[in-house]
Amino acid sequence: MTGILHNIRKQIRKHPFLHKFIKFCFVGAASAMVSLFVFWVFSMQFPQYNLLGKAIGYVIGFFVGFTLNKFWTYVDRADDGEKYLMKYVIVYAATFLVYLVFNYTCDHLLRLHQPVYWALDWFQLHEVADWAYKYDTTVSNAASIVVNAVLNFLGTNFLVFRVPKPEELFD
Repeated sequence: MTGILHNIRKQIRKHPFLHKFIKFCFVGAASAMVSLFVFWVFSMQFPQYNLLGKAIGYVIGFFVGFTLNKFWTYVDRADDGEKYLMKYVIVYAATFLVYLVFNYTCDHLLRLHQPVYWALDWFQLHEVADWAYKYDTTVSNAASIVVNAVLNFLGTNFLVFRVPKPEELFD
């Protein structure tokens, strides 16, 4: 078993983009869990301020993500003298607007929880379907986080920390 894991790790290290993507996914999962937790706590206390709760969760998740990305995901690309926070803020501000627009669209125009409910109900997952219908804003928030994560990964890689091409690795 350890031989298999060793071979997988060796293969992943040959592909820096894949290596960064896997680390970014772990950081993103941690940031998303923090963001969803903050949103959930806020929405339990103030359900009428749904979008504000999402925004507060997003901002807190942003700082968790920046810290973990700089000191773990992109530690080999982070030069001491370079200022990454401003570039990171610009990328995340742009994707934040997309996140909010997508959230609003899912909540008020698409009513995303309804097709999710129907799909879950069709698969005989009635209790999960009922939960998705009851917590419709959580469903749209989770979908928005997925869209946002893809945009953030692309922006972070190509605009903030820039993953090197394989031929640049040993320059």
